[in-house]
Amino acid sequence: MVQRSCDQNTAANKEPIRHESLDSDDDDDYDDVDIPAAHFMSNTLQFGDVPPPLPPKPKIRTSSEEIVTAEDVESYSLGVCGATPLLRTSSGTHTHTRPVPRPRSVRNVNSDPSSFSSFCADAPADPTPPELPPKKDRRRRLAPRVPQDADAVVRKRPIVFRKVFHGCPLKINCSTPWEHPISRENHLILGADEGIYILNLNSSETTMEQLFPGKCVWIYTIGNVLMSVSGKSSQLNSHLMKELYEQSRREHRIVALPAHRLLPRKFVISSKIPDTKGCRRCSVAHNTQTGCVFLCCALESGVVLLQWYEPMHKFMLIKQFEFPLPSPLRVFEMLAVPDQEYPHVFIRVSRGDDPKQPVHLGSIDLNSNTSWFADTGLESCSAERVQVSQMDSDTLLVLIDNSVHTLSLDGSLKNFKQHPIDVTFKMDTEAVVHFDDTLIAFWKHGWQRRGPGFSEILQEITDPKNTFRLLGHDRSVVMEKRACDDQSGVSNLYVMETVDERVL
Repeated sequence: MVQRSCDQNTAANKEPIRHESLDSDDDDDYDDVDIPAAHFMSNTLQFGDVPPPLPPKPKIRTSSEEIVTAEDVESYSLGVCGATPLLRTSSGTHTHTRPVPRPRSVRNVNSDPSSFSSFCADAPADPTPPELPPKKDRRRRLAPRVPQDADAVVRKRPIVFRKVFHGCPLKINCSTPWEHPISRENHLILGADEGIYILNLNSSETTMEQLFPGKCVWIYTIGNVLMSVSGKSSQLNSHLMKELYEQSRREHRIVALPAHRLLPRKFVISSKIPDTKGCRRCSVAHNTQTGCVFLCCALESGVVLLQWYEPMHKFMLIKQFEFPLPSPLRVFEMLAVPDQEYPHVFIRVSRGDDPKQPVHLGSIDLNSNTSWFADTGLESCSAERVQVSQMDSDTLLVLIDNSVHTLSLDGSLKNFKQHPIDVTFKMDTEAVVHFDDTLIAFWKHGWQRRGPGFSEILQEITDPKNTFRLLGHDRSVVMEKRACDDQSGVSNLYVMETVDERVL
């Protein structure tokens, strides 16, 4: 009996002692588990003498961890696995066990792909596994690039003519845009029989202010300098635009006397260009190769060539030629020529006899000192409705009567951006404008816009009750509309704009 009680006491003393602090849920799961002595005495104790050790607290396992089955728990309780080494925790007081990989035979059968078929006996097995898609199919596909030379139709944003002034009583001859150097507000300068007027396009008040008195037939702005052909003698004038604008704002009107007679010489706002009296027409050309800007004036008995000089902020006289010009002078357009210092001036456009050269051009070579005329035949008259404009360095856009052609500098037909341009309009076309690879034609009762190649009609407006007239297309297209039954009455002014993409 004593021996039996001693054995029971010995067994009781050998049971693991659990501390109250280790049973809290806040500690680590492995830190709470002590190694039972039964694992080390499994060789000497019989089964049933020592109760099985307590299982560890349940732990939420991730999908990446192995699932412990009932066989695993039984194997641990029976002491199948040997003693696991202890590792010291970071605090130095608690210990935890390092997981030991189990043999494949005791792992969960569900994790073995080879044993999966035994649990799916009801479903017919597919002898061939599904093939994975190639990597290129799983990658992010990019939109196919459209080649630049494709014949796909490029949609152009529509244009609209926004009314900027209602009921204008002026007889306007020309227009040009101007941006204020300080406020950056856009203005529209108009040359009329009553003088030079300005309209602020960004102001809520649609009022015009007079800048300079006297009839004006031509205007152009460059570097905050306004060039105009105005006055009774039709002389070329230069105006300091900012000072002229501020003066008109202070006085609300311009006195009849010239400004240079009222102010000291160094504060002259407007001045006349010498040797330009009796100016009939003017033209401006910009040489993109050299960056030079030229101004050419057609006089009664010759031509005057001026060049913009940026340090002095003015046009300087370069050349003067004395010879008679055709009368009436229906066309006077100066165009820059590649690899030449000075531009050419076209003064005559007539029909040609050769289909490959439908237009005959008469020009003046300002680079020569002996032979000014580039070709002969100046005695032939120019067509009644003509217009010449430069599309690029060696391509001209010519309007003659109701036909539009793209020509080289010698007058022969030329393709523009892989499109042959030879268009004839049904209406009496008065002016054309090349804008965004499209052609805008104006006639008496409307306007029409054609797409690239000038064959497809994109937009067209026809109004028999009103007359339409192009006032200017230098960096801004300005159009005038007037009622047919009152040609001497007021008119409305419009500025061309493109429709914003968010409106489409």
